[in-house]
Amino acid sequence: MSDPVFDPHAILEIEAGADAATIRRAFRRLAMRWHPDRNADPGATETFKRIRAAFEWLTSDAPADDVEASPSDPAGPSGMDRHETLEVTLAELIMGCDKPFVVRRLSECEACEGAGSVRMRHTRMCDICHGSGKVRTPAGLERCHLCAGRGFVQHASCEHCGGSGEALSERTVTVHVEAGLLPGEVLRLKGLGEPGGEGGLPGTLFLTLALADDPLFSLEGRDIHVRQPISALRLLAGGRVSLAGPLGPVVMDLPPGDGLGPGTLRLSGQGFPGRGGTIDGAGDLVVHLEPLLPSALSASDREALQGLEARLDGARDRHYPGLDSWWRTYLASRP
Repeated sequence: MSDPVFDPHAILEIEAGADAATIRRAFRRLAMRWHPDRNADPGATETFKRIRAAFEWLTSDAPADDVEASPSDPAGPSGMDRHETLEVTLAELIMGCDKPFVVRRLSECEACEGAGSVRMRHTRMCDICHGSGKVRTPAGLERCHLCAGRGFVQHASCEHCGGSGEALSERTVTVHVEAGLLPGEVLRLKGLGEPGGEGGLPGTLFLTLALADDPLFSLEGRDIHVRQPISALRLLAGGRVSLAGPLGPVVMDLPPGDGLGPGTLRLSGQGFPGRGGTIDGAGDLVVHLEPLLPSALSASDREALQGLEARLDGARDRHYPGLDSWWRTYLASRP
């Protein structure tokens, strides 16, 4: 059975006759997709080796990083943009913050200094021609470019980068989040995308702000909502209370209530700030009160409540108008 046809243009997904810049761009695009550091597919390493071999074949054995851009593209292609998420708390969005963020991207492999290959002590059989010195291509049987027809090579793909000349690196940067930015807004960090080719500029990193889960507060537009339990007796009597604000308690005088049902307090301008942390355009703090009845009462507590109940029931039409009306209807309907 004859060896399969080795078609470097098809492997790099480019047209025959493509110039050096096009070959380089195709190699970088496919290398980023199939690089073993980025692709967990079991066949990624072998696929990457074929991509590397196709690139070296078309560039006449020149190392990947030595290929120059064509005169029509002197600056080289710009790096690809990246889109990621930056998680922030409600307090960080309100006050603004400087947030550490780990940028992971491909950069020059330190082990091979970007060459993608290292010199071996001993020669080994060429992976493309399998020692024959010839390769079957769409144009027919040709001398193997990778080993110059010798059937063996003295360089091997770098184990650290898989032959790409690039390895995954990490860099921690500090991202400034302006006060008053809302979840979903996007920060634009120039130069932190993928590196460019042949001296081209690196791409841009776009960070979308995402609100971290909060056990108490929720955000609707610029209004901050919170559910807060409160003593039913305090709700009836009124007086000074502490309400839950996102940055600390908010003290206010609560007017006497007319019932024990859930209520809502809206504090204008005390919600999420305007852009830049300003009061202008700030939302409201909306507190949803949930009344709680006392428990574990002592004998003296119950006696005091019974005395209060007896006194209020003596003027039922005033203190319990709904209850008084119900009893009147009931008694009037009885024979």
